[in-house]
Amino acid sequence: MKLKIFLFLILLIFFALPVAAQEKMKNDKTPLARSKTEPLKIGETAPDFTLSDQNGKQTTLSKAKMPVVLVFYRGYWCPYCGRQLAELRALLKPDAKVLLYAVSVDPAEKTLGLMKKIAKDGKGEVNFPILSDTNHQTIDSYGLFDSTYIGQDTEGIPHPAVYILDKKRKVVWAKVETDYKKRPTNEEIRMELDKLK
Repeated sequence: MKLKIFLFLILLIFFALPVAAQEKMKNDKTPLARSKTEPLKIGETAPDFTLSDQNGKQTTLSKAKMPVVLVFYRGYWCPYCGRQLAELRALLKPDAKVLLYAVSVDPAEKTLGLMKKIAKDGKGEVNFPILSDTNHQTIDSYGLFDSTYIGQDTEGIPHPAVYILDKKRKVVWAKVETDYKKRPTNEEIRMELDKLK
């Protein structure tokens, strides 16, 4: 009799635990772990991060408390990225209640070099933080890891991407490029930002 009760309890635990775990996952507000090559989608909550900018100042996404345009670019050496960052200087109006962050695997000294190069065009300095994700942990958590470069010096770079996040970090718009030569225009991004109002 004791053996039957014991076996019954084992079976009960065996079947109840997976159901309880699934219920917890449904109720848990924390985003589930994702593949580093499966991009974050519209409607999902953007993973939080704390990264240092080109001047060593730390930026934490969850402290923004306002909409954020989050741009992932390949690196300082990519001419398409340099052009995109140069154009992004004109994205936001001075009174816009939106933050703009750019993220790459570049260390701060490479980022500063790129910013100086951009400013030489006479159209002003880069007016938003460029964040260093040197170990590509944030890039991976957004599912942007570009597997084309595995085993190369540039391993860890992201697919170029632009996300618009609302003030609760929910993704309201996303553009992830498989062709690194293509980037959304400021007009496309502004049109989506206007929908937040």
